[in-house]
Amino acid sequence: MPKSAGKQMSINIIASIVSFAVTVGINFFLTPYLVKEVGSDAYGFIGLANNFVQYATIVTTALNSISGRFISIAYHKGDVEKSSKIFSSVLVADLFLAAVMLILSSIFVCFLDTVLNIPSNLVSGVKITFAFAFLTFVVSTVTAIFTTAAFVKNRIDINSIRDIISNLIKVALIVLLFAIFPAQLYFVTLASFGSGIFLLLANITVKKKVLPEVKADIRKFDIKIVKTLLASGIWLSLSQLCQVLLSGLDLLICNLTLGTALMGLLSIAKTVPNSIGNLTVILGSVFTPHYTILYAKKKIPELIIEAKFSTKIVSFILSTPIAGFIAFGRQFYILWQPTKSPEEITMIQFMSVLTCITFLCSSQTQSLMMINTVCNKLRLPVFVNLTVGIVSVIVAIVACNLTDYGVYFVAGTSSVLMGLRALIFTPAYSAYILKQKLSIFFPTVIRDCVGFIIILVLFSIISNFITVTGWSSFIFICAICGILAYALSLPLLFNKAELCKLKNKLTKK
Repeated sequence: MPKSAGKQMSINIIASIVSFAVTVGINFFLTPYLVKEVGSDAYGFIGLANNFVQYATIVTTALNSISGRFISIAYHKGDVEKSSKIFSSVLVADLFLAAVMLILSSIFVCFLDTVLNIPSNLVSGVKITFAFAFLTFVVSTVTAIFTTAAFVKNRIDINSIRDIISNLIKVALIVLLFAIFPAQLYFVTLASFGSGIFLLLANITVKKKVLPEVKADIRKFDIKIVKTLLASGIWLSLSQLCQVLLSGLDLLICNLTLGTALMGLLSIAKTVPNSIGNLTVILGSVFTPHYTILYAKKKIPELIIEAKFSTKIVSFILSTPIAGFIAFGRQFYILWQPTKSPEEITMIQFMSVLTCITFLCSSQTQSLMMINTVCNKLRLPVFVNLTVGIVSVIVAIVACNLTDYGVYFVAGTSSVLMGLRALIFTPAYSAYILKQKLSIFFPTVIRDCVGFIIILVLFSIISNFITVTGWSSFIFICAICGILAYALSLPLLFNKAELCKLKNKLTKK
C-alpha cells in the first residue's frame, strides 16, 4: 500500500477510535444519570425510539448506502460528470423520501399509544421523544448523500471529527436542558435533533471543501440512475431489514410481551455492547474506501492482502475490550448502576454477555463483510441474514410466551446465530466473490479467535483473584490487564513480517 494511503488509513483508524471513545464516554456518564432521573422503565423508551428510527432507515438505505460506492468508482475512473449525475439524482430522491417520511412519522406518533404498551403517566413524554427522534432522522436523510464526499476521498477521519463535535453538542444540550428545566424523557432526543442540525450544516460544508468537482444540480436528476442504485441498494435495504429482525425488535418484543420493566433492563444491558458493535462497524468501514479504490483498479491480489491484514487489525483493537467486558462485567455494572439490586445486576450482566456474542464474532470478520458492498454482491448474504432473522424473531416470541427466560432468548438468540454466520459464512463468501479458494481467509480468522480465547481465559483467571473497591481500583486493574493483553496479542495475531510492517508504520508516523 502506498505511503500516502497507509498514512491516511492510520489517520482514519485513529479518528474513528477517538470518535468511539467520545461516544462511549458520553454514554458512560449519561446512562446512569438518565436512569436515576427518569427511571429505567422510561429509559427503555429512548432505546425503543432509536430502534423505530432504525426501522425507518430501511426505506432510505437502498439509495444512500450504495451511492458512495458508485460515486467513488466513477470518480476514480476519471468520470466526474457521471459522479455529479449520481450525486444530484440521489439528492433529489432523498428530499422526496424525507418529505414522505415526515408525513408518515407524524401520523405514527399521533397513534403511538395504541401501538405500544406505554404507562399512562409517560404517554405525552414518549410521544414527544419519538417525534424528535423521527425529526432527527428526516434531517439526516436530507444530507445523507453529502457524507459520501469523505468516503470518495478516503477521508473517513473527517466524518469521525464531525461525529465527535456533534456528540459533544448533544451532551452539552442534554446537560443544559436538565440543569435549567425539570427532567423530561424527551430531552435526549431533543438534544439529538440539535446535533442533527449541526450535522446538516457540517455535511454540506465538508462536501464543498473535499469534493467540489462533483456538483449538486437538480437539472442532472436522472431517474434511470435512481433505478440502477435501487436495484443494487434494495439488497442493502433487505440487509437492514434483517438487522432489524435480528436485534432491532428486541426492545419492541419486550415491550409488548414482557412489560416496560424488563424492556428498561434490556436497554441498559445493550448500551455497552451496542457501543462495541458500533465501533466494529466503524472500523470495518474504515477500510472500505481503500478496498473500493483497489477494486476499481482491478488490483485483486492487493485487495486480498489488505483484507487479511485489516481483519487482524480490527481483531487486535477489539479483542481486548470485549474480553475485558465479559470477564469484568459484573464489577463494572455494580459500579455503573448503583441503584440496581444484585439480582438486577446479574440479569443485566448476563444479557450483556449474550448480546456481545455477535459483536465478538463479527469483530473477527467485519472488514471482510465490507467486500460484499465493494463487489456489489449482496443477494446471498441478505437471504442468509433474512433466514436467521426470521428464525430469531420466532424463537424469541415463542420463548417469551412459553418460558420464564424469554428476555434471555430475546437478547441471545439472534446474537448466537449471527455470530455463527459471521465466523462461517462471511469468510467463505468473501473468498467466493473474489474468485479465490473458500478457505483463503479462515486461517486468519481462526488465529484471531484463538487469540481472543487466550485473552479471555487470562482475564477470567485474574477477575477471580482481585477485589474491586471502587472506580479507581477498577480502572487501575483494567489498565494493567489491557496493557498486558495488547502486548500478548501482537505475537498471537501477527506473523513476523506483519509485525515488521506495523513497526515500520509506527516508526514513520
